[in-house]
Amino acid sequence: MKQKLVFISNIASPYQVKLCYALEEYFEAEFWFYEHLDSNRPDWWKIPLGDRCKVLPYSKRFPKLSYLSLGLIPELIRFKPDILLLGGFMPCHAVLTKLAKRLGMKVVIMSEPLRPLQNDDDPSTLLMNRQDNPTKTKLLHWMFKDADLYFGMGTVAVDQFKTELQFDSEKVVHATYAQDIDAYFDHALRHKEPGDTFKLLFANRLVERYQPLLVLEAYRNLSKRYSLELYLNHSGQLLEECKAYIKTHNLEHVHFLDEIKAWDEMPRVYEQADILILPATYSNGNGTIIEARASGMGVVISNQINNVAHHSVSEENCYFCDVTVESIEASIEQYLKHPERLIEHGQLSRELVKFHRNDVTAKGYYDTLREKKLIL
Repeated sequence: MKQKLVFISNIASPYQVKLCYALEEYFEAEFWFYEHLDSNRPDWWKIPLGDRCKVLPYSKRFPKLSYLSLGLIPELIRFKPDILLLGGFMPCHAVLTKLAKRLGMKVVIMSEPLRPLQNDDDPSTLLMNRQDNPTKTKLLHWMFKDADLYFGMGTVAVDQFKTELQFDSEKVVHATYAQDIDAYFDHALRHKEPGDTFKLLFANRLVERYQPLLVLEAYRNLSKRYSLELYLNHSGQLLEECKAYIKTHNLEHVHFLDEIKAWDEMPRVYEQADILILPATYSNGNGTIIEARASGMGVVISNQINNVAHHSVSEENCYFCDVTVESIEASIEQYLKHPERLIEHGQLSRELVKFHRNDVTAKGYYDTLREKKLIL
């Protein structure tokens, strides 16, 4: 008989919903979410939840406490999970951790690196640490010290959980993000010739830490020498500033991705593009990079992105840039001058991200829980 696993998280991200069904091979799994989507996500992120995923009833987000749900306890009584996988160090998850332990459940906390942010779009690159945040780190340690395992999303998170939150190092492991990328591997590699039109993709939200205005300036300069098109995300607090920049400088062939109607249309966006650009001041290894690699695209990313070393080999399957217009421009131009590198880079990238498929991630979670003796 399969053991029961529940994952609880804030929103029903499509890739997490699909991970739930990949985990069915190993567990009787259910995924519960506090809300279907938050205000940062477009409506087309909503996908059918099926019979194993649900939005918890009577849930609400509070500014200081994050999420609370009156429907959570009845669901725990109904399902009686063996493993409780909690997404994030929320206060309500601290209460759940202590309750679940009393009920004989194993508890796993999954989280990205913790940062002292004002909001989700805060551009700060600072990580929470014991020196600057002594009270908060001690409190988090006390609140979650009873968990059986901590899934750190990337090496930065793993190090932070051990060093700054001082969780038992034997209980802290690296975990892989869920990724819905199977369809991307069917895309053709990019065969381009000098003088062809190259399509650039900025797939991330238009917020300060992803630097879309620098990308627009680099595009403006490169467009004077090359035939280019640029496709931009249509959400984020800098949307109007980006539109104003485009209008002020009379930029041509710039398109916003404002006609996407469904999550499953996203692979086509990548299939029609040649080069992904993400000059972020901070990211924990963005999913758009994995999607672009699976699609076989060229990739230009900043040297300030965490958790990408395992699939990013400078000048072999991508170009790293500084967060400056000049560096972004020079990195993109490497592909424009040498289009044959798109094929070379795309082939290697696909090999390096195969393990990000959801079936592999599901098996990785199962193997880790068995290795740590949380399941039989």
